[in-house]
Amino acid sequence: MDFKQAIIENAWGGISMDYGLLHLQLATPALVLVILFIMIFLLNKLLFQPVLRTLDNRNEVIIKSQKRVLQINSEVERLKEDFEGKLNTVRTEVLHLRNEGHEKGMTTRESMILDERQELQTAFDKNFAELAGEIEATKTHFAKLNLELSAAISKQLLN
Repeated sequence: MDFKQAIIENAWGGISMDYGLLHLQLATPALVLVILFIMIFLLNKLLFQPVLRTLDNRNEVIIKSQKRVLQINSEVERLKEDFEGKLNTVRTEVLHLRNEGHEKGMTTRESMILDERQELQTAFDKNFAELAGEIEATKTHFAKLNLELSAAISKQLLN
């Protein structure tokens, strides 16, 4: 018996099958399965569960962050609407104050124009009265001169 055959026959479990190049003992697949289950158990406990836990925590943080972003976005929209409302209120108030100032300026201007017009009318009436007086004085003076001239002409013609 050669060495290879001795190993095959003395393997654990005592059952062995020889298929030429493939030599199979019952103990080998059972041992491989036991080692595989132990490795799966150890890998699960030491590697996969911590990695999955980390991924779950990461997903929770991402979800919380997304919810916070949505809350902040809604608050920003609300603040933007408040700002737009206040801005519109201020704009209307500014326009109202501007219109009031314009109207006040127009009434002040009109009153100044009326005052100036009254002063000019008073000055005109005064000057007109003075001119009327001067015209009357000039008429009487010319009438007197006319009488004197006619008296002088008649005196020269009669003399």
